[in-house]
Order: sequence, then C-alpha cells, then structure tokens
Amino acid sequence: MNKDIIGAQHEFHDKDFSIAWAERFVPTPERLELFNIILSELQALIPVDGRVVELGIGPGYLASHLLGAMPNIEYCGIDFSRPMLEIAGSRLESYSSRIAYLQAGLVEDDWASMVAAPIDAIVSTWALHDLGSQKNVEIVYEKSAKSLCNRGVLLNGDFIKPEGAIHDFEPGRFQIDRHLELLTKVGFSNVKCLARLEEEIDSPTPAQNYACFRAMN
Repeated sequence: MNKDIIGAQHEFHDKDFSIAWAERFVPTPERLELFNIILSELQALIPVDGRVVELGIGPGYLASHLLGAMPNIEYCGIDFSRPMLEIAGSRLESYSSRIAYLQAGLVEDDWASMVAAPIDAIVSTWALHDLGSQKNVEIVYEKSAKSLCNRGVLLNGDFIKPEGAIHDFEPGRFQIDRHLELLTKVGFSNVKCLARLEEEIDSPTPAQNYACFRAMN
C-alpha cells in the first residue's frame, strides 16, 4: 500500500516563490465553487456593509471575488507574508478604499486587537493547514470566536484528510469531524461542514480534498 505523505512545503517569505505560486494558483472552476459557497453565506448572514477579515489573504483571489460581489463591505486581509500582501495589494488596487492589510502571524500575534471592530465575518481558504498542527488551528479558531461580533460567522475552506484515506497527510490536514469538534470546543454554535470538494482517496494530490466549514457566534 502506498503511504505517501500528502502535503506541500512553501516559502512564502520569498518574493519569487510567492509570485510563482500565485501564478500557479489561479482559481479553477472547482475552487470558484468554494468561493461562491462563502459568498452565498456572507450575503445571507452579514449586513450589506459588514466588515470581513480574511486569514491568509495570499494573492487576493478570494478577496477580489467577495469585494466585487459585495460592493459595500469593508475588508481586512491578514497574512504573515509581506510578498503575498504586496501581490494582493496590486490585484485589489481598485478596492483600495474598502480594504486594509495587516502583516501578522495567525497563531503568535494578537491580530484580532489590530483589526477595526466590529468583525461580522472571518473567512479563510487553503491557509490554516499550513499552521502545521491541530493545536495551532484550534488557537486560531479560538481567537476567531472571541473576536467576532454577536451572530458573527467564521467560514473556513481548507484542505482536510478525507475519511477512508489510505495515505498519510501532513499534520495540518485532518478529518472533518475533528474540525467540527474544535470549533464547538472553542465556543462556536451552529457548526457545520457545508461542502466537501475535489474528493480523491486513491491518488490524491496536495491540491485536492478540501471542505468548507461554517461556525456561528
């Protein structure tokens, strides 16, 4: 049986690496499906002029999708990578009046205190698994629960380890049920997995097997 470890190594502090990664990561139709799930939830759950914080804004693809479709929201993109923030800033220049940027580590920094309140929604895609452990994801979930306003929502689309996996996965990719347990543990209610996307058990690539989670304050 093949026991390859499914994961990836990144060098997001390196400008050339970040530029090349962003060029390879242009959203596919499948990934746009995740963006549209997040968009639909935001449109249903937050005020039309609500404030959205993105954890791990990366090259700004999700932010562009949301800012374009929700013309009155305010946005803050957080990332530990200065090159990624620069790439996002360039992509999102036309939305500069509605978006702020913050360079911060999601685990070690008190990013919630650096963002204007109230926060109506926290979103993230394909980022938290890079924190490297379930414990670090739990820390970020807890910070999110504490920083969201009453009836605020967390929407996290991230790589997971699928049920029935025959391969090993890097520690930040873990089962859906464990995500739901952690979200409940830190105080969220109405916790749900909204979708499983690009599922592949037998021959997965690091870019497959992700899910979208919703948790409400």
